[in-house]
Amino acid sequence: MVRTKKGAKKATPSPLKCTPAQRELGASLLQKLMSFNRARAVLRDPISQLCQEEDLSSPQFHVILWLGYDGPLHTGELSRLADINDKSITGVVDRLEHRGLVARTRHPDDRRTVVNTLTAAGRALYAEIANRIETGLGFFIGTMDPLEQEITFRLADRLLTLMSSGSK
Repeated sequence: MVRTKKGAKKATPSPLKCTPAQRELGASLLQKLMSFNRARAVLRDPISQLCQEEDLSSPQFHVILWLGYDGPLHTGELSRLADINDKSITGVVDRLEHRGLVARTRHPDDRRTVVNTLTAAGRALYAEIANRIETGLGFFIGTMDPLEQEITFRLADRLLTLMSSGSK
């Protein structure tokens, strides 16, 4: 995102270029991904139920998820990973800290930098979140035969490599 003279945000054009045939393939994949997103209720429902039980908003859930998965994070990095606006992340972390799920400390080498970590209660909640996600994904991958499982993991690795390198 870039800001206009009046401070409004507008989308930054993608630096990626592709042929019309590649764009058509992208459109087909988008259609599949949107269908997948609609059908993922089976996986989403246990997470939604947990969020309701724990009175967690979606941004709070993502903060717990990333702090549990990556460990202590600087606020800016947490904001980027959880896809929460820089202006909103402080309020999200404030509420989690107030509930005893997250602790904030100053970085020992740079007192201006805040490091966010899960408390014992936050780690316990993350363990339950991870368990429900792993159980749901395990159910789906378990319905595949070994070749389909191998193809799924190889495809995921390939997509991750492409996304990480920003290559063609």
